[in-house]
Amino acid sequence: MPSIQDELLPSTPGKFKIDHRGSHHRQLHRCFASTSTMFLWALFLIALTASYLSFQSFIDTGNRYFAASWGGIQWERQVRNSAQIHRSGGMSVLVTGAAGFVGTHVSLALKKRGDGVVGLDNFNSYYDPSLKKARKAMLQDHGVFVVEGDINDTRLLAKLFDVVAFTHVMHLAAQAGVRYAVPPPP
Repeated sequence: MPSIQDELLPSTPGKFKIDHRGSHHRQLHRCFASTSTMFLWALFLIALTASYLSFQSFIDTGNRYFAASWGGIQWERQVRNSAQIHRSGGMSVLVTGAAGFVGTHVSLALKKRGDGVVGLDNFNSYYDPSLKKARKAMLQDHGVFVVEGDINDTRLLAKLFDVVAFTHVMHLAAQAGVRYAVPPPP
């Protein structure tokens, strides 16, 4: 059994004893010890994190695109047919809030006049959505295609204006915010 003196003092005077135990630990420590090396590792980790996050946002965007209720050849055909003008000097109108009370009547009046009309509504639940769906079906029966989407969706709006060169926009969409002055009766 080696004594403490053998472990601490070199076997040959003037030379240092090399301890091979833990050499991997020392090499790893040397790799991370310098400031420039630490800076490079930090940059590497930041770049790795940024690429992961951008890849995740790409996947999320793609999922939203494929899950959208709009797009495709059939959808574009319906939009173009609905926007078709049937009178001289007619207009091609995008009506936002088309499934609302006023939007439905405006869309029907424009279509009856011979203008091309495409509706846009998000079918939110502030009012009964089944009422809006019934209005959408009525508009469909009169040749007005209503797109289910939000006016805040810039990709949807860009797509609509790419498919049809609307001459006018009748903006009737609104976020209802009127509250009752008194509690409604039971």
